[in-house]
Amino acid sequence: MKKSDIACPECKAGYRRIELVSIGGPKGEYRCLLCNHLLEVFDGSTEVAIRLTVQPEKTFE
Repeated sequence: MKKSDIACPECKAGYRRIELVSIGGPKGEYRCLLCNHLLEVFDGSTEVAIRLTVQPEKTFE
């Protein structure tokens, strides 16, 4: 199992990423829950779980 943190380059939201290399997972992609920016594309070779951990402050003008 590999644990890491990733951040959205667009809105700076923080995510915890956990990868299980012992089992395969579905193919697909993961987009930022706040701004819809593409964060990762999955090839199905491992199981990956991503969870939002830090939501940046929104600025209202």
